[in-house]
Amino acid sequence: MKHTEKKELIKKYARTSSDTGSPEVQIALITARIEALSAHLNEHKKDNHSRRGLLGLVSTRRKLRNYLAKTNPEALAKIDGEIATIKQTKKEEKTQEVAVKKVVTKKVEKKEAAPKKTPAKKAAPKKKK
Repeated sequence: MKHTEKKELIKKYARTSSDTGSPEVQIALITARIEALSAHLNEHKKDNHSRRGLLGLVSTRRKLRNYLAKTNPEALAKIDGEIATIKQTKKEEKTQEVAVKKVVTKKVEKKEAAPKKTPAKKAAPKKKK
């Protein structure tokens, strides 16, 4: 996650201008890291060290969510709604990218599947002994 992205998330979820450690901010930052690690693990399926880190992040986020649910359920509902909309838009973007890739690959396959016309070779006459 880039520094600018992190600053934007902190600014969006902070309670005050100098707030960087509230549960809302921590949940948002951890969620961004989880999404990045999930994308990495979709590409590198055997990276078990990163997978272990991902599980730790998920556990930490769950604990923070449980704490926030006890102390400030309204804030938790707000964060859940915003994160759900962000995930939905990313999912829609991904499906559009996949659809575009399919169209491009079909065009390429059609070009490759078209047989090239080459002159037929005549068999050489066999020599008699």
